[in-house]
Amino acid sequence: DNHDIIAKQDVDVAKAAADSARHVRDSRRALLGYTKVYAPFSGVITARFADTGALIQSATGSATQAAPLFTIMDLSKLRIYISVPQETALLAKPGVPVTLTSRELPGREFKATITRTTQALDPSTRTLLVEVDLPNEKRELDPGMFVNATLFLEQHPNSLALPPAAIVSGKTRDEKWVFVVEQGKVRRIPIRTGIDDGVWVEVVEGLTGDEEVVVVGKSGLTEGQAVRVSNYDLPAGQHAKQKM
Repeated sequence: DNHDIIAKQDVDVAKAAADSARHVRDSRRALLGYTKVYAPFSGVITARFADTGALIQSATGSATQAAPLFTIMDLSKLRIYISVPQETALLAKPGVPVTLTSRELPGREFKATITRTTQALDPSTRTLLVEVDLPNEKRELDPGMFVNATLFLEQHPNSLALPPAAIVSGKTRDEKWVFVVEQGKVRRIPIRTGIDDGVWVEVVEGLTGDEEVVVVGKSGLTEGQAVRVSNYDLPAGQHAKQKM
């Protein structure tokens, strides 16, 4: 008998078994690669959610239920999130100057510009989310800090402005006026206002800047009423600008 002859069926079975073992090897090699976690960028691990020996839930079925392993942050650049109200959202465009201040760093100002916006308002808050990317190589600010942001959405140098307390509002949004004193008597003058920085309100129509405007004591005043004028300490002067 010739014992070197092998049936073709046995060869096919052996070949199939070898291919199956090769696939198992490749699959195990791929799974072994998952035991190493590679960061998508260089940074610092700021939170760890798993310890050595802990059972890690697979995220292949539902990524929303799987807990993260680590939180990694690139501290060399910070991203600041600002919610801009609807009334000024159209002015918040990329490139608009921004000044950032922190209560923990008195006297320090960080200059930046709007980097990007969502271009759509949040329907629940009616605000526009804008983002500011700020270099932080010196680690002067920490992630998660609260900062105050001033957005220079509009600037009107040398504009005519009044403190908000001097302006009387009517029944409609555009109906506004002030009381001025002329020759010891009160006169009511309608005005049209512009931008408001919270300290001053711009007056774009109705006044020339030479009038004596009533700031306090407006309650009960009538046209032509005789009054006695006294000085009022105005807020510190500054250029009018839209401020948040």
